[in-house]
Amino acid sequence: MHTNRPERRQSRTKEKLETENRGSQEGEIKTKKKRGNGEVERRRMRMKKRASATCPHARMPTYSLTFLAIVYIVFTIAVSLSNAGERVVRVGVYDNAPKIFVSESGKPEGIFIDIIEYIAAHERWKLSYIHGTWGEGLARLERGEIDLMPDVAYTAERDKRYSFNKVPVLSSWFQVYSRQGSGIRSLLDMRWKRIAVLEGSIQQEAFIRMAESFGLHITIVAVPEYDKVFETVSRGEADAAVANHFYGALHARKFGLEDTAVVFNPSALYYASRKGVNDQLLNVIDNNLSGLKKDTHSMYYKSLNRWTSEEVEFELPTWMRTLGIIIGLALIMSIIGAILLKHQVNMRTRELREANQRMEERIIERTAELAAAMEKAQAADKLKSAFLATMSHELRTPLNSIIGFTGIILRERVGPLNDEQKKQLNMVRSSSQHLLALINDVLDISKIEAGQLQLAYEDVDVRQVIEKVVQTTRPLAENKGIGLDFRIIDGDMGIKADYRRLEQILLNLAGNAIKFTEKGSVNIICESDGPNLNVRVVDTGIGIKEEDMETIFKTFRQIDSGISRRQEGTGLGLSISKRLVKLMGGSIRVTSVFGSGSTFSFSIPKERKTG
Repeated sequence: MHTNRPERRQSRTKEKLETENRGSQEGEIKTKKKRGNGEVERRRMRMKKRASATCPHARMPTYSLTFLAIVYIVFTIAVSLSNAGERVVRVGVYDNAPKIFVSESGKPEGIFIDIIEYIAAHERWKLSYIHGTWGEGLARLERGEIDLMPDVAYTAERDKRYSFNKVPVLSSWFQVYSRQGSGIRSLLDMRWKRIAVLEGSIQQEAFIRMAESFGLHITIVAVPEYDKVFETVSRGEADAAVANHFYGALHARKFGLEDTAVVFNPSALYYASRKGVNDQLLNVIDNNLSGLKKDTHSMYYKSLNRWTSEEVEFELPTWMRTLGIIIGLALIMSIIGAILLKHQVNMRTRELREANQRMEERIIERTAELAAAMEKAQAADKLKSAFLATMSHELRTPLNSIIGFTGIILRERVGPLNDEQKKQLNMVRSSSQHLLALINDVLDISKIEAGQLQLAYEDVDVRQVIEKVVQTTRPLAENKGIGLDFRIIDGDMGIKADYRRLEQILLNLAGNAIKFTEKGSVNIICESDGPNLNVRVVDTGIGIKEEDMETIFKTFRQIDSGISRRQEGTGLGLSISKRLVKLMGGSIRVTSVFGSGSTFSFSIPKERKTG
C-alpha cells in the first residue's frame, strides 16, 4: 500500500500540468478570436463611413422615420384640440308629451328634443339631458345648472329672469279637461270646483286671472308633474284639469277625461336660458330654426307630423258625430277667445283711465304704461285675427263636406229615407249652412283687419242686386209676418263696384232689419245722387238706444248681448258692412228712435276711385 503513494502523486502532478497547458492554449485562442472580431468590426465601420461620404442618400431612412413621427404627433394634437372644442350643452327635460318627455326606454323624445338634437348635430354640440319636474327645471335654469329649458312660454315676468330665443318653436293654447259625465261644459260650470294645474306654470296664472275676472270661486290643486295633473282628476281628487292642447289630445282619453269648450290663452313656446348668459346659444338656435321653418320638407315639419298626427279609419256615422263635436268646440272656442281678449283689453283700458283721473301727478308714468298696454292689445288683436282666420279656413272644408254629403243623402242616392230622417238631415244641412255663413263672416273680418281683402270691380246693375236680396230674405220676413218691399227712384242704376260685396252689405242690413222687426215692414230704397249711389234700409223694429249708437258697428258687439239675448249672430254683420263700404270709398250711418224703428243708410261712388 505504501509503495504505490509516490506513483499516485506523480500521476496527479502530470494531470495538473496537462490541464494548465490546455487552459493556456484555450485562453490564447479566445484572445485571438477577440482580436479578429474587433478587426472585423473596425473594418465594417470604415466601410460605413466611406458609404456615407460617397452616398448622402444612405441616411434617408432615419430622416423618413423622424418625419413620420412628427406628422403623427401633429395629427394627434389636432384631433385632441378638435374634441376639446366640442361644446357641451345641458338641457332640462320634463314630462309633457308630445312636446318633450322621457320614453319608457329612458331616452328623451318629443318635438323640442328632435329640434335641439338636429341643431346639435349641425353645430357639433354634445347634449347632456337632466330630467326633473317642471319646477325643478326652471330652478336649475335660474341657478345655472342647465343651459337650456325647452317648452317655455314667454311672459313679461319670466323675461326678467330668463332669456328667450326670438323665433317661436310652437304655438299652443290651454284647455280644460273633465271626467266624462261631469257636466262641465263651460266656464260657469266650474264654480266651486277643484281644478288641477301644473305648479308654477303659465296656465296656472292665466286660469286664475280668467276665473277672477268672471268672479268664480275655484279651488286650485297645484301638481308638480304633468302626468299627475290628469291622474289627480281620474282619482277624484280634482273635478277638472288644465293642460295644453298637445298634452290633452294625447293623454285625456287614457285617463277617462274629455275636453270641454273652455279654451284660453293662446301663446308661443320657446327655448329659454339663464338671463344674459347664453345669448349666443339662443342666436344659433334662431338661425337654424328659421331655416327649418322656411323648408316645408325639413325635419321640423316631419317632427310635427310624427308627434301630432294620427291615422283615423273612415266610418260615416262616427265621422259625422265627431265632426259635429269638433265644429261646436271650435265655434265656442273662437267666441270665448274673442270675448276674453276683448274683455281683457277693455278692462285694462278702464283701469288706466281711472288711474290717470286719480293721480294726475303721475301722467308721464301712466302714459308710458298706456303705450305698453296698447302695444300689447294690438299684438293680442293680431294674434286673435290670425287664430280666427286659421280656424275658419280649417272649418270651411269639413262644413262644405257636411253640406254636400247631406244633400247626397237627402236625394236618396245611398238609399231611401223616412220622414223623420229627412227632417233631421234637413236640420243638419240648415245648421251647417248657417254655421258656414258665420265662419265666412269671421274669415272676412280677419282678412279686412289684416289688409288682405281685395275688391273685384265690375259693371253692376244695382236694381238686379236689390231684387236678388229681396228674393233671398223674403222667406224670413214671411215667417215673421212682416212686409218686405223695395223702391228704385228714377236714376242711373249702373255703377262700378264689387257685385258680391255689395250684395253682402245689402244682405247684412236687410237681414238685421228683419231680425229686429216683430211687426210692420222693412223697405229698401235706392236713389242716384250725382256721382254717388244712396241706399236706405228702413224698418219699424225695436230701434236703438242713443247710448248704443256708437257700439253697433264694433266687432263682436250686439245690442242685446249676454246669456239671455233673444237673437242669434256673432255681431260681425254691421262691422263687416261698414268696413266694406269704406273700402269702396263710401260711408255708412244710422238714425233710430228707440221703440219705433231704425234707418241704415250708405253711400258709395258710382265710379271706382283711384289713387
